[in-house]
Parts: sequence; C-alpha cells; structure tokens
Amino acid sequence: MDQWPRDLPDPAMMNAPMPIIAPGRGLSLPALARAGATLAGRTVAVDGERVSFDDSAVANVAAGDAFAARARAMADGVISRQGLDAPPAEPDEHDLPVELDPPAALDLRAEEVGGVVWCTGFTGDFSWLEAALVGPGGLPRHSEGVAPAPGLWYLGLRWMRRRGSSILYGFPGDAAWVAGEVGTHLGG
Repeated sequence: MDQWPRDLPDPAMMNAPMPIIAPGRGLSLPALARAGATLAGRTVAVDGERVSFDDSAVANVAAGDAFAARARAMADGVISRQGLDAPPAEPDEHDLPVELDPPAALDLRAEEVGGVVWCTGFTGDFSWLEAALVGPGGLPRHSEGVAPAPGLWYLGLRWMRRRGSSILYGFPGDAAWVAGEVGTHLGG
C-alpha cells in the first residue's frame, strides 16, 4: 500500500507521546486513582469548606472504559477492513480496573486538598460559575484561558488560544501555557 488510508490517523501521530500524560503515568481516571487522586462524583452542594458529591464516580469510570473499548474496536475494524499489517495492541496498565470508594463529601481544609480538577463533560456545564465569569452563550469569560478571577484557569475550550484548543491533539500546547501561568501565579 503506497498511501496511508484517509480514515486512519497519521502514523507519526500514532507514535507520538500521549498528549495527556505525566511522566510515567497516563491520566485516565483509573490511572489517576491508582496514583492517589481521590475521584468523586458530580458536585451537588458546597457549604463553606465542605463539598458534597453524588454517586456518579463509578459510573463515569465505567463510561470512560466503555468508550475506550469502542475506540479500540473501531481502530481494529479499520485496520481489518483496510487489510493493514498492524501489530496487535500492546497491553496498557492504564486500562486495568481499579477499586473505587468515592467520598460522599469532603472537607477541603481538613483533607488538605491542594488541587481540584473539575471535569464538566464534553459540552461543558458552566452554570456553577458566578454571573460575572460567564459571557455570551453561557460560556466562561477568559483571555487565553485566564479567567477574570484570581486562581481560575480553563483548558479545552473551543478557540481558547487556537483552533485545536478543544481537541485531544490540540490542547497540550494550551495546557503547557496555562501551567506556566499557574506557576507564575504561585510564584514558582
């Protein structure tokens, strides 16, 4: 076959390092849990330093695992239909199941929480933001991911800094830039 099939990603991208990766660790939900992150469900209430969650964490992990399995099956299907000579997928430790015990609530000060990753889903739900932080169409107001509130940044928004800001292979550059901004904000 002289030409790479149009319905497969560029092979150079397939061999590139994962865009969502910390040194030696993938950032799937199970990998984060194994690394010591506390996975919680959707925030349902905040009272001072105490945050309460629903029981969706286990279902969210299962949905992510199911999506990954469908994506692998789709890739395998394309490889098969195109008659490509491709090696079988290598086992990935990030795909191993993890036992979860998500909290119903956390006292952020008592637990000494140092960081929060708030995942709102593919379309985003920004209804929790104060009105001053929301612009037209209910989207967050920001300048290149920096919110008009100290200590608040965004990633993955459409056209945040460039056309690819909201896609898997596009946002790592934005993530590096935002990390630099956070580091500057924290004095490091």
